[in-house]
Amino acid sequence: MALINPKSWLSLTELPRAGLELSALLSIAPFLANADRGDGHPVVVLPGFLASDDSTWILRSFLKSLGYEAHRWTLGRNLGAKNMGGYDTLVNYISDLHKNSGQTVSLVGWSLGGIHALAVAARASHAVRHVITLGSPISPADANEDMSPIYYALRQTAKTINAVPHTSTPQHHTIPDMLQNIPHKLPVSAVYSCTDGVVPWRRSRIAETVYRENIEVVSSHLGLGVNPTVLVAISDRLALEEGKFTKFKRCGWRRLAYPAP
Repeated sequence: MALINPKSWLSLTELPRAGLELSALLSIAPFLANADRGDGHPVVVLPGFLASDDSTWILRSFLKSLGYEAHRWTLGRNLGAKNMGGYDTLVNYISDLHKNSGQTVSLVGWSLGGIHALAVAARASHAVRHVITLGSPISPADANEDMSPIYYALRQTAKTINAVPHTSTPQHHTIPDMLQNIPHKLPVSAVYSCTDGVVPWRRSRIAETVYRENIEVVSSHLGLGVNPTVLVAISDRLALEEGKFTKFKRCGWRRLAYPAP
């Protein structure tokens, strides 16, 4: 009997695993109330491909419970390159939040939302404090990459959607260009999971520098926004004092919850 491709197995179990992660979140909610708290600066959460702000409600509610000004991304459903025509709107939105609050804004981007976050940081770095990506395809694809069935389907869907003519004038930037245009002292934290059943985990990692890091978690792709260890990692990163970046530490109980690099 032929063995099941691990990528197919991970993809097929995305929904049930995400359900288990949500259940785990509900069961340890009192513990998460003790998560790290920062200075309450504005945080904008960007949804993944084909998702809307509804998908980030739990994550934003968690951040609000810690005292942050957690905001929607306000661009409706994330339709990939079609939203690129909205970058001016998003950049202005982030800049206004920065101006009105007097604080720089952190961006948390889930999946494709992470690429949008990097694009905004490249264009409005003066207003951005920290970028956190969750399972985002931020590294170049390998020519021999073994894509999961869901990731392949999403890529085909994106090609179809983006082939439809629209009035917006998209601004195309490659991910290396975006990263190069982001000041090297602007922190970028890439959260990824080797059990991600949608985006190949190697694509979700970033080349590490003093201000760029990778944080591995055990999570499904659809559960990244509700997985307790992801929420703890996000709260830890957002609590950093501005201008004093240190990389995520696996100490104490975290050695059990976060895989070694």
